[in-house]
Amino acid sequence: MAQFKTEAPAEAPADSAGADKSISRKGKIWLKQSVGAGLLIAGWAYFALPHIGSAQFFLDTLVFCAFGTYAFITAYNARRETVTLEKKLRYTLIRRNMELESMTTRDDLTHLFSRRHLFDRFERELQKAKTSGRTLSVLVIDLNGMEQINASHGYQVGDKVLAAFGRFLADHARGSDVLARIDGDEFAVLMPGADEGAAAAAVTRLLTAMERADSFQENDISLQVTASIGRCGYPWGAASVDQIMHAARDSMSAHKREQSALLAAAGSAPADSGGG
Repeated sequence: MAQFKTEAPAEAPADSAGADKSISRKGKIWLKQSVGAGLLIAGWAYFALPHIGSAQFFLDTLVFCAFGTYAFITAYNARRETVTLEKKLRYTLIRRNMELESMTTRDDLTHLFSRRHLFDRFERELQKAKTSGRTLSVLVIDLNGMEQINASHGYQVGDKVLAAFGRFLADHARGSDVLARIDGDEFAVLMPGADEGAAAAAVTRLLTAMERADSFQENDISLQVTASIGRCGYPWGAASVDQIMHAARDSMSAHKREQSALLAAAGSAPADSGGG
């Protein structure tokens, strides 16, 4: 939280400088308009007043009125075009900045948030939870068998599996969840406001959805992808980001061992004799 407090004073001079520039620019525009109007009135007085009361006076007045109207319309259109151009340039700059920010906060392969963004957000959400007395949970997800997939089918297929899982995760997350790829085949779901029960329910929901999902298809390759998921949170698990993540990874490792034990037991179980 301290970093936000130290950044605030630094922004004030920039805002003040911007306001001063805006006032200076408006002052220059007003000065130019005043000088233009003054020159127009002086020209009218020089040419028209000597002929006051005559037809020439009305003709000169009409001509200067036409000049003044034309000058006003031209200046107005030029100003409007300048403002429009400034808006376009400003919009282009904002869009470019958003693209650059997205490049630093998003994972290129899955388009989920990056590890750095997750931990930055994790710190902020944990501070909010401690201040407000709310809960916070995180899931750590490891895709099983990615080394074998990369070895058997190549890293291109492996990357497509990771990208597909990123889309799957986005389809089954809450709107408030923060989804991230934090390592090669490791993902995380930060769940603000979720207690231990909500985290357990989210694990069950994801595992059930993966069991029901269609296998990954790539040309003639068909892969059924599974995952090991661990969970932890505040205040029911730990009190710091490092502690929560460490406990969630331990929970994920325990789930992976449980899955391996179940597969081993299923493989060693005797087949049904099946009598007639």
